[in-house]
Amino acid sequence: MTPVPTTARPSLLDRVAAAPWWLLCAGLAAAMALSILLVGFRLPYWVHSDQDLVLAYHGLLFGDGLPQEYFDHPGYGYFLVIDVWYRLLHALGFLPVATLSALPPGSDVAATQAAWQSLVQAGRALSILLTAAFAVSYTTLLRGLVGDRRVALLAGILLAFGVGLTAQGRQMRTDLLSAGFVVLGLLLVLRAVRPAEGRACGGASLLQLALGGLLVGLAMVTKVQAVFLAMGLPVAAILFGRRAEPDGTVGKAWGLAALVGLLAAAAAVPAFGLIQAGLGGWGRAVYPYTPVGGGLSGGGYQSIVAGWVLVGILVHAVVHRVPVARAVAGAAAVLLGLSVGLLALDIRWNEQNAIAVANFVEHMFVFSSWRHGATLNGQGSVVGEGTLALLLAGIGRTLAIRTIVLHPDNIPQTIIVEWFAIAGAVVLWRRGQRLAAVQALFLLLVAWGLEALFSLRGFQRAYAAYTDPLAILSAAWVLARMPGLLERAKSRRWILGGVALVVAAAHAWPIIETRRLPNPVTHCEWIPIYMPKVAPFPFCR
Repeated sequence: MTPVPTTARPSLLDRVAAAPWWLLCAGLAAAMALSILLVGFRLPYWVHSDQDLVLAYHGLLFGDGLPQEYFDHPGYGYFLVIDVWYRLLHALGFLPVATLSALPPGSDVAATQAAWQSLVQAGRALSILLTAAFAVSYTTLLRGLVGDRRVALLAGILLAFGVGLTAQGRQMRTDLLSAGFVVLGLLLVLRAVRPAEGRACGGASLLQLALGGLLVGLAMVTKVQAVFLAMGLPVAAILFGRRAEPDGTVGKAWGLAALVGLLAAAAAVPAFGLIQAGLGGWGRAVYPYTPVGGGLSGGGYQSIVAGWVLVGILVHAVVHRVPVARAVAGAAAVLLGLSVGLLALDIRWNEQNAIAVANFVEHMFVFSSWRHGATLNGQGSVVGEGTLALLLAGIGRTLAIRTIVLHPDNIPQTIIVEWFAIAGAVVLWRRGQRLAAVQALFLLLVAWGLEALFSLRGFQRAYAAYTDPLAILSAAWVLARMPGLLERAKSRRWILGGVALVVAAAHAWPIIETRRLPNPVTHCEWIPIYMPKVAPFPFCR
């Protein structure tokens, strides 16, 4: 008698991943919210004075129709959002104060403390919503990219409880919006250049490219550091792209290209005017700028960045044999989205925002020179020996951290994810899947490069919101090409154990933070500079 073949019982991971996707996303968001509400949400309003108080203050400024006063990042995109959020909560009766003029008098200590506690907690609630939206959007886009629900779900959990989002969700920071926008922009571009097998690369891909450009533009007006990851998008499109099926007649393709081109031109002309205004205001920046050097200020390096994007589009078209009409339409879609994103500067126009966005290198150098004044202030230009020395030191620090032994401080939770991605890339290379290995390593190198660059200002845990998603995407890319690891019980247990370790470690620092509250008096020196229209806080008297 022939034995009847048996079917292996699905694992717990398989059964969970088979649930409706909306339910998985809701569960992920609920877990993130519960984590923050239990640990960190009710901390005193002054715990994260930089940036909680400054950002809340600007929500109140905008509520009164007053102009922006803080331009460090420049923070503009976040100020628009927090203004709307405060107005909404106030209209619903959840927030007693939503404008600067409605603050209680400084002499009423109890009322002042209660007002600022409610404002900062409302900002933390917004951070919960934004981090959850980021994680859910990332997970959903990744699901379509890797084609495996299990891998996407695990990646979403890692992102949700990585050091970047766990730090961002417990305070108000401009990094959160900026990182979320540019990372989701990256995923949209990857989805656009990797249509499903046998599918045409048509209107859906153009929409994804336009949305990707829009998010990059919004990321830049929120925090200009997003430009570093944005510059990696053309290379990512070349490495990850694949040839698509024809999507119609030549005439139809050119008609679509002409339509998108006209829309792009209509948006690009005023957007270019904003950038020109920013370049023209170089000498009126609120923080005195240092020239880049080599005659690159005033539009030189900005033209190089634009050329970099254009060359990336052309190389992608050649490598993946993209028809000319489709390549033109794709470039126009990116330009359209980016221009619309930059036009957001006109919602609450302030020349300083345009100056910061247009002169992003000089703007970032200001704050690096504050931290490393002895090294940078005497070199006379952004490009110099001091900058190079600091950058090389940052690269060395970044690589040393990955060994743990050479740099045992500031070890990221996601280091086990990075090790997995490296090991998996080696295995894929030895199996002959060399392109997949290069793709995974490219994502890791970009993450490490960002970390090295951010070290010029002192790499903070919150900055990992830019780097964690890349390391996790690298590991997911590897895992999706080795599905056997999730089929075998032993390797699956190791993977799930690694994910559980990241989740557990995510709560270590927040718990420590609740036990080691800082002395708020240390902030009293800068608060009057950044918040001049507010009476001294009780802890500063």
